[in-house]
Amino acid sequence: MQLSTRYAAMLLALSVPTHAASAAAPASAVAFSPTDPRHVRLYSLERQAFALFDNDDYALSMSQKTRDAWTRLHAAALKAKVAGKPHPLAGVALINLSSMDQIDGKNPDALAHVTEGLALVAPFADAYPVAWMQGLSIKGYVQAALGDVTGGADILAQASRYMDGYIARTPPDKLDESTHMLRSNIAFSHAQALTRLGRNDEAVDAQRASMEARIAAVGPNSPDTIGSYYNYAQMLQRADRDVEAEKYARMAVDIATDHVDRKHPSYARALEALGLLLSRTGRRNESLDYLQRAIAIKRDTVGTSSLYFQFGLQNLGTVLLPLERYADAETLFMEAERGFRGIEGDNSPQSARALAFAASAALAEGRRDQAIERFNAALARVRAGSDKDRDIGQRVYPYLIPALIAAGQGEASRAAAAAFAAETRQLDNAPAIPLAQAAMLSAWTGSDPAKLHESAERLAGVLRDGTVMNDNGELTEEQRAALDAVLAVAAQTQDAALALDTMAVLAGSRIAQANRLVSQRMVTDPGLGGRVRSLQDKVKTLEAADRRLLKALATDNGVAAARAERATIAAVVEAERAAIARDYPRWVDAHGGAQPDLAAVRASLGQGEALLAVMPAFDGVYLLAVGTDGTHIERAGMDRAALVALVGRLRSSLTPAGFDQSSAHDLYRQIFTPGILTALGQARTLRIVPTGAFASLPFGMLLQHPVAAVTRHTPWLIRRFAIEVQPGFATGGDRRRQMAMRGQRFLGIGAPLAFADAKPADVTRGTGALLAASSYFRNGGTDTRALSQLPPLPGSVTELRAIAHRFGSDHATLLIGADASEARLRDRDLSSYGVILFATHGLVSGEMEGVAEPALVLSPPDAATAGEDGLLTASEVASMRIGADWVILSACNTAAGNDAQAPAYSGLAQAFRYAGAGSLLVSHWPVRDDASAFVTLETVKGAARGLPRAVALQRAMLKLIGSKRPDAAQPYIWAPFILMGR
Repeated sequence: MQLSTRYAAMLLALSVPTHAASAAAPASAVAFSPTDPRHVRLYSLERQAFALFDNDDYALSMSQKTRDAWTRLHAAALKAKVAGKPHPLAGVALINLSSMDQIDGKNPDALAHVTEGLALVAPFADAYPVAWMQGLSIKGYVQAALGDVTGGADILAQASRYMDGYIARTPPDKLDESTHMLRSNIAFSHAQALTRLGRNDEAVDAQRASMEARIAAVGPNSPDTIGSYYNYAQMLQRADRDVEAEKYARMAVDIATDHVDRKHPSYARALEALGLLLSRTGRRNESLDYLQRAIAIKRDTVGTSSLYFQFGLQNLGTVLLPLERYADAETLFMEAERGFRGIEGDNSPQSARALAFAASAALAEGRRDQAIERFNAALARVRAGSDKDRDIGQRVYPYLIPALIAAGQGEASRAAAAAFAAETRQLDNAPAIPLAQAAMLSAWTGSDPAKLHESAERLAGVLRDGTVMNDNGELTEEQRAALDAVLAVAAQTQDAALALDTMAVLAGSRIAQANRLVSQRMVTDPGLGGRVRSLQDKVKTLEAADRRLLKALATDNGVAAARAERATIAAVVEAERAAIARDYPRWVDAHGGAQPDLAAVRASLGQGEALLAVMPAFDGVYLLAVGTDGTHIERAGMDRAALVALVGRLRSSLTPAGFDQSSAHDLYRQIFTPGILTALGQARTLRIVPTGAFASLPFGMLLQHPVAAVTRHTPWLIRRFAIEVQPGFATGGDRRRQMAMRGQRFLGIGAPLAFADAKPADVTRGTGALLAASSYFRNGGTDTRALSQLPPLPGSVTELRAIAHRFGSDHATLLIGADASEARLRDRDLSSYGVILFATHGLVSGEMEGVAEPALVLSPPDAATAGEDGLLTASEVASMRIGADWVILSACNTAAGNDAQAPAYSGLAQAFRYAGAGSLLVSHWPVRDDASAFVTLETVKGAARGLPRAVALQRAMLKLIGSKRPDAAQPYIWAPFILMGR
């Protein structure tokens, strides 16, 4: 008997948890031949049933007609006795009925059928080895699905051993594809069960066996094999073997690209594997297309009533979470939850996992009570069948416990923290983050402040070290939730140093994301690249030492030795970090900056200056004020989702004629609380460190008091503070001598030729819409058609000449029209200019994927000019050497990305910083060119008189507000400009 190809295909589709196993396979007790001519009629019934079950028509294969065929075989075989026992085909029929039950999600029926079927086949197992192993596989999967994960893992181990023996004693030419596929599926199910039990090292071995069997079945380049490569990579990641994991994940992508037929239904798995890999390497927006296409193919090939389809929904949802598209993700998770439950039953572990994901999305959206209810339901759903499944607890507890604490459910939070700590201790190779998180959450629900402080600091350190491992700087949702918990503890204890350390991880992540391409270009330097890899290896060693220390603390065993080991390794890591920072400071800045020190931050504040950090974490927004005389940390009254919505409402409401005044005042009240204002004291200049949606917030236009109408005297925040925005907490390198006009050299670049025909732009041409950066790239190059639609900037030449006049003809250089090109810019020694101004279009992006990075539009290159495209990208800027004390990006939209969640200031402004520029003047949205010229010129004039740059910008804004220019008092006109420092 051969394995049903229908069964093999359906197991193959289960790309996420499949579990199975049962009792030991007995040796055959009866001498028996499966080709005995006395049972010809049974063999005919068997062929008829398999013909139906293996039919390409899915509906027919799973129809009542097929069930009836198996039932006829079962009834006839029961009557045909062999040594007083029913013919084993009676059991084979039940095993295949159980396969249909399992595919239909009727797990209790499947368990009953397969148990009876195995009992009938057991005396003849060696004569029907494939049927025996198929039955064990089904029983194991169903048993685990119904909650007995440990029992399922044991049965799968037994099935794997039997399969290994069968392979060893069978001539290779007698082993067909379906047998190898069954071997692969058994090993895969075993690996998944072991993972749910926290036995990650064993799971790696099982998944490797599954991969090797898949290769033997269908070859190394088959679409069906790609999933094995990727699943093996996932197992390696869970076992902390990241280098090997990356190798196999990339192998999956390469083979999918080179060998998979785009029309083959299995291509969906390749697309999904590629999409998930892209999401894990920081290219989540790009990954969405692959995942959505995979779901569409699954919908057409296997339908929506399959586990395969539900896993696709869940995978897409997990990619949307870090993009902060929580509502979209929640919808997918709940659809998957219903699908899993409908297929596997009410206690489906996969439905519990989907529900837990939906709960975390609800928590991020500010619905705490609903999130708690869902988390508890997910735990109960799995624990109803087993208390051995630790995977669900690892997913639930880090979110549930802080939510219970915030809800005032002390007893429930203590019980959950104790369970989380106990389960985490039992995991082999438990990552440092959950170990540290479990320790902190236990301390948070306890009564020892010193222990809470120590554990919170340790978790913050583990999270900070973990970001060094990620070249893209991205934080997972689990990391963001952990940072949120640490910040909540910092606010509760008013520990400003802890808050600063934790906020630096959030800010550094945004900086690293924004500068991913800049960093990649830097590490092409062999010296730096080797040093970075060496540091990452040392950090891995430190993480392992952290795990051992955390385990020792949890078990109160060997703590002193673990502390000493960890301290020794930490000293080596810090020495390596310091050496790289000394030798390659620009890379450190681009990768998120060095760890800040509260004393240094306070010392960096000038007279009358204070710092305010505004940080959205996971479900909360945290505020840190640092003044010369004190600090204050607190969580905003509104949750993250509500505040982000406020920012979005304010930004979308801005027009030359008005804006949402209520949102502007509500945001002021939420951020500038009495505690924050007290800490800021009498400061007149404010350095703001915003991340996430708040990086797109024009703080100067917040209303200190409600107003009925906008006038020249409206109480904007810009009247209270001169504002400088900075992406992180860096304290050095920005206390330069204040720019003086006399002796400074000025370079102005702008008014480039239009891309349409390389002739001077027609200022009467209709204005177009400024798009996101990705809209101006196509197939690896610039899209000249899109660039030709950019609107003209008639005021840019006037602006450039007016500012040049202030410096004097001997100290000013202008590159206008055809001269505003990449070639002319590269010909110049930019280190000799004190002030550089770009008056052109700025293209911004969100994720900066591929070539779609932020850029400044210059004149199109000559046909003979190789290697140029007319766009000066962020990574190109970063490679320059700029000595300017001040760079002014008087261009449309150079500050933030094309959506509220774009990385901090798009990377374009920061690229100038890493090229050596001092402060930058940039804009939040497309700017009216006459307003841009006014603000730029007035700011330069103020700085020339010796005013601090933030004050010069403040006065320029106030002068524009008080002028008689059309709509000048409206924030749409004056508010987009920001001064970016450090």
